[in-house]
Amino acid sequence: MREELLKELESRYDAIRAENEREEAARRDRIRREFPEIEALAEEREGIVFGTIRKILDGKSDAADLTRQMASLNSRIEEALVRSGLPSDYLSPIYRCPVCRDTGYTGDPVKEPCECMKRAYQQLVREKTGLDKKEAETFEAYDESLIPDEPVKGIGITQRQLSRIAREQCEKWADAYPDVQQRDILLTGGSGLGKTFLMHAMAARLIERGQYVLIASAYTFLQIARKSYFDGTNGIQELLDVPVLMLDDLGSEPLMQNITVEQLFYLINERQSKNLSTVISTNLTLQELRERYTERIVSRLNSPKNCLILTLAGRDLRKLER
Repeated sequence: MREELLKELESRYDAIRAENEREEAARRDRIRREFPEIEALAEEREGIVFGTIRKILDGKSDAADLTRQMASLNSRIEEALVRSGLPSDYLSPIYRCPVCRDTGYTGDPVKEPCECMKRAYQQLVREKTGLDKKEAETFEAYDESLIPDEPVKGIGITQRQLSRIAREQCEKWADAYPDVQQRDILLTGGSGLGKTFLMHAMAARLIERGQYVLIASAYTFLQIARKSYFDGTNGIQELLDVPVLMLDDLGSEPLMQNITVEQLFYLINERQSKNLSTVISTNLTLQELRERYTERIVSRLNSPKNCLILTLAGRDLRKLER
């Protein structure tokens, strides 16, 4: 998918350059029709450029001479444009990004993505993962005042403190990735405690840092796995290869015989063998996960060496908001 996104971005940049060229041509056409004095100066400038280049190649002129002549003509053209009520840069090349000139890349001979392309890539990833539709689900938007500061039975600290610990751990992990001690994260706890919020906040931070993330619901995963199982397609491959996979709401998908458990084990096992990171949220406890998915799956998640387990508890925040 990463390569597909880059191709889509490059296509967008091609379209931007084509639009710029159309606008430049339209402006030049207007100058020809309405401002013959400026058109004459523009033609003179073009003649000097090509004529002086030939002289430089023939050894009859130098670059300094071209610079002086161009500076003089540019000044006259800009003054004429302003007198005509047009912007002084009306005939200048049009670029949304003056750094890469809307190519998306900088550097020569080694090409590097321009900052504008990095930002565009981040936005495209947000669009593809659905993060652009989430309202302020970021660490910056986290507001612990909305979380009850009441003790959680059997834990000894308040719901707010427990949520704060989870947020700090998730933010620390997202800031440090890929240099993290535990590759995987398991977010557990009942409905409405902020697990999906933390997952989206992690994704947003990772994307800001240029990391590639894919978010999928457990139901979406099952649909992909089912199609791969019956059709022999390779749709699950992207889930196996993406650097950071976020699997949301595990346990909400239906259990399909010979598919759900087997494909989930395959997914987790393959990703761990490749040292890739998987972030999972679930409403189920570890014991409930064992009963639903078997011990061999839970044993791969219930490993302090490989997986950071964060548990949220307390009252449903969505009900409090009402």
